[in-house]
Order: sequence, then C-alpha cells, then structure tokens
Amino acid sequence: MKTLLDWGLLTAGWSLVALVIGSLWIPRVLGWREKLAVLSPLMREMWWTYSAYVWGSHGFFAVLLLGHREWLMGGGSEAMAMAVFMLLWWAIRLGLQFFGFDLREVKDSPAKRWAKHLLTLLFVGLVGVLGMLVCWNAGWIPEAL
Repeated sequence: MKTLLDWGLLTAGWSLVALVIGSLWIPRVLGWREKLAVLSPLMREMWWTYSAYVWGSHGFFAVLLLGHREWLMGGGSEAMAMAVFMLLWWAIRLGLQFFGFDLREVKDSPAKRWAKHLLTLLFVGLVGVLGMLVCWNAGWIPEAL
C-alpha cells in the first residue's frame, strides 16, 4: 500500500506542477486585466496578491509532494497537519468547483469544457490521494493491503 500511496503522491505532485504552469494563462483566458480595471487600486492589488498566494501555495504543495513524500508518509504530527491542511484546501476547492463558481460569463468552447473537466478530475484525484495520506498517517490503512 505504501508503494501505491507513494505513486499517488508523485502523480499528484506532477499534476500540481502542470496546474501551476497552466495557471499562468488564467488571467489572460478570463480577461482579468479588463475585468479588474473597474476596481480601486487597492482592491486590484489585493486580488493580484491573493492570486499570487494561491499560486505559490500550489507550487509549495507540488514541492512537498514531489520532494518530501517519505516525510509526508512518516506519520509525524507535522506531516499529519500538513496532509490535513492540503486535504482541506483541495476539498474546499472541489466544493467550489461544483457549488461556488458561476461560469455563465465564460464563453463556452470545447477547450474550456475540457479544461473544466480536467480541473474537476484533478481536484477529485487530489482529494482522494490526500485523503489516503491522512488515513495512512492516522494508521487506518494497513501496509499489507
């Protein structure tokens, strides 16, 4: 089971690398510059700051999942806290994917439909793998499985 979880974390890490790179195009695709122009300078700056925090967090998660899998699977309290944090982060994002975003203003196209479905699949996968990691660290999954 440990080998399967390790592969899951590795796959999740590389998926996050793809998300981090792909996220660089989100402002252009969704027309952020034009849509944010009506905001005050402070609100515009806060938007870009929060976006950078989210982008940086995704990059940090990728680094953890790619370079520190043994630590994350080690069962220590710090690793468990990080695993729970990442699980909550992606579970909330998955919920927002279904119930939080009104995508009516985004012009429909086959590419955007594919992107939406791939993102949903990514979030489901991340919640699944990180849920397994939490269960592993809690001792609820025996290694012999």
